[in-house]
Amino acid sequence: MNPSIVFDCEKILPNRFALTMAAAARSRALHRGAEPRLYPSDACVSELALREIAGGSFTSSELAPFLGGPAGTKRLHSADPATPSRRRQDAAAAPVSTPPEAVQ
Repeated sequence: MNPSIVFDCEKILPNRFALTMAAAARSRALHRGAEPRLYPSDACVSELALREIAGGSFTSSELAPFLGGPAGTKRLHSADPATPSRRRQDAAAAPVSTPPEAVQ
């Protein structure tokens, strides 16, 4: 694979992790039979996916799940700090056993 494809892709998706996720999702879709958006050459599906991203074959709404921010992926809800976690509740409720040697 030509390394310049990745540099061209980074102009579209500057985050390499997001680029990896987008290319993997498109590679899976191509492997399952999705219609290529560029003329399919002798490249494998992963290289074709990167070429499609670098070529600007996607709209911003299609790339939105891979971009951070309000239009992108939703973040996980953070736990309420006032509510103790289930693990802490279970640990507090568990009986403490003393070893037989300590009992006299």
